[in-house]
Amino acid sequence: MSRQDALMKALTRSLSGGALDAIGVYGVELVEPVETELPANVLRMDRVWRTADGSLFHLEFQAKREATLHRFLEYDARLANQTRCPIRTVILYHASVSSAPEELNIGTAQYRVENVFLARVDGDEALDQVECHVRDGYWEPRDRVRLALAMNMRLENPADAFERVLSLIPQVRDENERELVVSALLTLGEQALSEEQRLRLRKELRTMYRLIDEIFEDGRREGRLEGFKEGLQEGMEKGVEKGIEKGIEKGMEIGSEMGVRRVARNMLEAGMPYEVIERATGLSRDVIESLQKQVN
Repeated sequence: MSRQDALMKALTRSLSGGALDAIGVYGVELVEPVETELPANVLRMDRVWRTADGSLFHLEFQAKREATLHRFLEYDARLANQTRCPIRTVILYHASVSSAPEELNIGTAQYRVENVFLARVDGDEALDQVECHVRDGYWEPRDRVRLALAMNMRLENPADAFERVLSLIPQVRDENERELVVSALLTLGEQALSEEQRLRLRKELRTMYRLIDEIFEDGRREGRLEGFKEGLQEGMEKGVEKGIEKGIEKGMEIGSEMGVRRVARNMLEAGMPYEVIERATGLSRDVIESLQKQVN
């Protein structure tokens, strides 16, 4: 599964079906994630998807104002050279950012992005809409984005809004939709949360257990395979039967240990917070930070 892990797949579904209409990004129908680690450079883009019309959708999350667009121009130029596809770039600004450049003229070319300033969107109104829909038994894809990004929008009282978000998540009746909301919240919306709020959000992660189980199983499977190969080589000196027995034993041992670390790597690549990974894997913060350096 590696980069296209369970959480990324859930995020792809979360943002499809017109969900991004909620923040003024129209006409986007995501199909599959695209590798964002560009060759011959350490640059790594936030999220890129292939869309239904064959183009690419590049979404960047920014907590601070971007002074120039040179960095994004380099991203997109390299991506365009690699894929030969048209690219639509949207920069999603969190928190209090209310203005940023959207054009860059370098003489030989003019580069343009779409800026979405969540500080200009009424978060209380967004939650009112979700609350109304939940009460009436109606749900639409835009509600996922409203609920996931409400804490990044303009709010009268952020503390009260957070309580509303926590209370609304369990009220989403469809299990799959709850899963999509939480995956979008963890991936897109957690930047606006305080440390205390992140910890409280963990209580809602029961809706993520199926996703986490899938990631764990992927890691254990890869670990068992590598362990089996290693054990088989060690045991073959004592015969084929002994080699197979040793391979199974080693595979179970390495699969368990290596699987947890691979799980953590998958979750880091998906952009999940350290607190979530600590809870899911049991690994220490030091180990997770070390794995983050490897991922980077």
